[in-house]
Amino acid sequence: MTMDPSSRKDLDFGDVFSSTNAPTGCMINFSLQQKSQVHLFSSYGFHSHNPPVSSHQSPSGSMLGCSTPSLASTTTTELDNSEDLSETVTDDAVLAYINQFLLEDEDDEAFLVTNAPVEDSALLAVEKPFVDILKSAKPTQVYEGKTWMTGTCDIRGTRGLKDVVISTQKSCQLPCEIVKEFSVCAAHKGRKNPHEDGSETEERKSKQSALCEEETVREMFDKVLLCSDENCEFRSPLPTDAEINSGYVKGSGNRRGRRKGRSDAGPEEEAVDLTTLLIHCAQAAAIDDHRNSNELLKQIRKHSSATGDAGQRLAHYFANGLEARLAGTGSTIYRQIAAKRTSTGDILKVFSLFAKACPFMKISHYFANSTILNASKSATRLHIVDFGIRYGFQYPVLMQRFSRRRGAPPSLRITGIDFPQPGFRPAERIEATGRRLHEYARMFNVPFEYHAIAGKWDTIRVEDLNINSDEVLVVNCLYGMKNMMDETVTDDSPRTRVLNTIRKLNPHLFVHGVVNGTYNAPFFVTRFKEAMFFFSSVFDMFEANASRMDEHRLLMEREFSGREALNVIACEGTERIERPETYKQWQMRNLRAGFRPLPLNEEIMKRARYKVSKSYHRDFLVDEDNKWMLQGWKGRVIFATSAWTS
Repeated sequence: MTMDPSSRKDLDFGDVFSSTNAPTGCMINFSLQQKSQVHLFSSYGFHSHNPPVSSHQSPSGSMLGCSTPSLASTTTTELDNSEDLSETVTDDAVLAYINQFLLEDEDDEAFLVTNAPVEDSALLAVEKPFVDILKSAKPTQVYEGKTWMTGTCDIRGTRGLKDVVISTQKSCQLPCEIVKEFSVCAAHKGRKNPHEDGSETEERKSKQSALCEEETVREMFDKVLLCSDENCEFRSPLPTDAEINSGYVKGSGNRRGRRKGRSDAGPEEEAVDLTTLLIHCAQAAAIDDHRNSNELLKQIRKHSSATGDAGQRLAHYFANGLEARLAGTGSTIYRQIAAKRTSTGDILKVFSLFAKACPFMKISHYFANSTILNASKSATRLHIVDFGIRYGFQYPVLMQRFSRRRGAPPSLRITGIDFPQPGFRPAERIEATGRRLHEYARMFNVPFEYHAIAGKWDTIRVEDLNINSDEVLVVNCLYGMKNMMDETVTDDSPRTRVLNTIRKLNPHLFVHGVVNGTYNAPFFVTRFKEAMFFFSSVFDMFEANASRMDEHRLLMEREFSGREALNVIACEGTERIERPETYKQWQMRNLRAGFRPLPLNEEIMKRARYKVSKSYHRDFLVDEDNKWMLQGWKGRVIFATSAWTS
């Protein structure tokens, strides 16, 4: 029997043994107390719509309810004249139907051979080929007394059951749980059912891929963010010689080194100095000399590439910024790039590569989390206000360390603050961060509460943060304040307002991390040179520690370093949001706001130095200056972190 797949949506289990020609007006009333003397022919659950001719007149009620209409059920005149008789016969037929399919325990094959009347030899001759086929097949097995009507998912039948399921799905829609083992239900196994509607299949595939991606991302989070290895340098005991001296020279943060030419360049290209070409092009762009600028850009484009060495990559992205500045489209291009959403999985892959190539984020998170743990040793309630929480990569390992603390972990509350994202869902990212952190809190049995705020930081008020006096209050801000306006844009500096708000909170601890950059000058050429020297260290660092064709390195350089360089070069005024300052400038700002610096913990510094010396390139540095932990590459300080109290 062939059925339109769309018609299966209205079927239930009772339709498995129904005929498509059944009359719609048939109503059956029966009593279970009546006994039927009607004999039925068994055909292993499959019914013939054309009854065999027998020497005995078969009663009309033997045509199983409405499956095959009889004279008593289709002729209106006879229904009127013999209503009682037809009702009795129908009751007997229904009772026989129930006995046959629900109550009998006799073997089907024996029933067919021994109970069939001798007069029905013609029927037996017709059925014999089918009986032989069924004999050759493996018998259907039902385990633990469970049937298809139980709705359970624990049927582990052999191929006989599989054949029945596959053949039956053409005429009925079985619940997914019944056929889980045989992959008929795509909701469990993800395989396509050819009888399903195409749109439903695509929707289900989309949901399955989303679930699969979510599980993959979760595994990546655990692998990248948690310190699960027993040999992790942040957990294992330090050796006796773990006191590592760094190579930092005081004042080297302003050191400039030019890379003339390329180390792997041919003899004809050795004389090309991309640094000089870039500076000359910036000087021409500053005075709107489009002719010379375009000529210089052509030379830069000829020798630069997004997949080349460090110098070529730097020149490629800086040339993009110069071209956008000359065309006056810098702000538009930057907004378009910033509006593009990158999946959390890709961001985590970039973070994983960044953590493998350089120690900056790992050490920063270790410093911040260890300082928070030391400040909340005896606390039962901890409230962390994080300015710039973004994806919350810092906190899974903090919860992990809380779960290992003696006694019960504290009740943790995190208020995540971040700049609103462009579009109709400005808080989408930090809300997703809260959901992931809730999962980790359940994983480590840490009482947890999360509050998300998407808005400009200088508009946040103390009343918005719901501070409780019985909580240990910690304010955490790692590398986000470089994106706020300063005194060169407005007299009422947003940076000063945020620091004053944090001071009014009177926190027990303020962890502050900054990007140690000097490219915040209001004059373009000066800013361009400082940015070029800073980013040359960044590109050189990745050149030494990551493959050139690594897709995540390309993504990181395009979406982060390249985007920041574009904003520094091609945007002015309020459109320029990349405004880093040195850690010494931030030192003065924090002191003016009323904060007191805390001394660096010797154990934290010793372990950080050991981690860097054991796992990373020898040119990375970890040192301290004026109660700041400094991190850098080849003598240039790139990140600085410190702890303060009010």
